[in-house]
Amino acid sequence: MLPMGSHARISAGMFDPIALHEAYKRGDLRAVKTLLGNPPDFPNCRGPLALGRIILEYAIYHSPVPFVRVLLELGADPNYGDNAGFPSLLAALSTDRTDRYEIVELLLAFGAHIQQRGINDYTPLHYAAAKNDLRMIELLLAHGADPGARTGIDEFTTPIEEAENRKFSEAAQVLKEADEARKRQSGPKPALD
Repeated sequence: MLPMGSHARISAGMFDPIALHEAYKRGDLRAVKTLLGNPPDFPNCRGPLALGRIILEYAIYHSPVPFVRVLLELGADPNYGDNAGFPSLLAALSTDRTDRYEIVELLLAFGAHIQQRGINDYTPLHYAAAKNDLRMIELLLAHGADPGARTGIDEFTTPIEEAENRKFSEAAQVLKEADEARKRQSGPKPALD
């Protein structure tokens, strides 16, 4: 929820979404905070709907990596709730940014859950598999992503099946090998009586 002062400015038509967007793009912390009305719970306050409600999420899409880092250092929650289906890791994966790998590493370093669920109940590994992003698949696997995790809706697929269904054979192979290694490490499952 925006603080009362921010809400009043937005309601009165004094809010400038272009200025706020440009401040995000520049990574101008002071300007972003000022344009939001200096909320006491920044950066976990709600932003204006016109620019996305979640400060960190908007920064993931539009701000330089150092600004994303500053938000995380100030306590931005990398596991923010997101009703639109793009928690922090999926937001980073969904961008065309060339530095998205760096952003994912940063989010993970600040505690983003590797098994976040988002659009289509995808984990980040599902999303990377569906995009045939081998570099991201390797990065996520290195951080403990589960190649055998199933979605809870639609086709109930694993990241392996997402890659196979799209005929991404190299990605599917990498994921299968990771899944086999994970199963070997966890050992045999006890028999159920």
